[in-house]
Amino acid sequence: MLTYRRRTLSDLSRLVPEISYVMCGARGETSNRLMRALPQIRFLGFEPDPEEYARLTQNPDPAFRYFNVAVGGQNGSRKLYVTRNPACSSLFPPNYDFQKQFKDGSATFLVVGEASVNVVALDSYLPAHGVTRIDVLDLDTQGNELEILQGARELVRAGVVAVRTEVEFSELYQHQPLFGEVDAFLRELGFMLFDLSCSRYRRERFPSRMLTRGQLLWGNATYLRNHAAIGDKQSLLRLALLAAHLQFHDYALEVLDSLLAGTGNLGAQEASSLTKARQQYISDLGKSAWWVYTLYGLEAVGLKRLLKLAGRLTKQLSDRLRKDRLMTESSWED
Repeated sequence: MLTYRRRTLSDLSRLVPEISYVMCGARGETSNRLMRALPQIRFLGFEPDPEEYARLTQNPDPAFRYFNVAVGGQNGSRKLYVTRNPACSSLFPPNYDFQKQFKDGSATFLVVGEASVNVVALDSYLPAHGVTRIDVLDLDTQGNELEILQGARELVRAGVVAVRTEVEFSELYQHQPLFGEVDAFLRELGFMLFDLSCSRYRRERFPSRMLTRGQLLWGNATYLRNHAAIGDKQSLLRLALLAAHLQFHDYALEVLDSLLAGTGNLGAQEASSLTKARQQYISDLGKSAWWVYTLYGLEAVGLKRLLKLAGRLTKQLSDRLRKDRLMTESSWED
């Protein structure tokens, strides 16, 4: 899939010289998938765990830059609750009374230590380190995502075109902000929700091998900025490229068309290059759906209905088996 995206987006990608990608909660991020498709990305990761920070910086890559601090709403010192599963560590204490209602709910959240960490607000910290623009903000910080957004309000307002954030629908951590608050904050700044994964958990008392929908506890949300509120052509190009890479192709083309219609005040050469990039994009998107046209082409020989029926039945059976298997586990994503 990444090969397809590189080919499809090559002309458009050449119009975007650099993308600044900031990730708060960078544990394990030494080979970001987005960067393999868009090599002009420059990655800035924040990781408060000193051991994980040492691992991240063991083999330096010029495209990656790390900071050994936590991120929040303001500068200062905070207590970090270190959990049995390090990826669940948070500036908020785990909510055991709630988590113990679910299968394996509290085991990974068990606090095994506490540490004092430096906390920074992005609006003041990044400019002091020579970073004056963020294009993508990725948040995986176990409950304090809203704080981070509030401490980065000016950077977000000025340049961010895409936000990827973990969100919770119940208090996994004590007194943490929930999805509705994060969503309202981002909508206020001109972002629209484009995607949301859903992670469900089984109640502790319910037998493991019986099917259930479980309860939706958390997910990962993707937001893109409303292009109508952007007047800068480079920001619009970055938005279009990122939307295209994330497979929101209808929105990517809408952004490109707004640019060509004059929103970004393109010069003649820029308009020509962008028109060529758009044509290539459309052409390759059409080629990627060759099987759809092939199926419709078989209608003349009477095979279309049979193939559609076989495909539908196969997919229904596969989806049902997968869904039923997941619904017997302690947690799953849909």
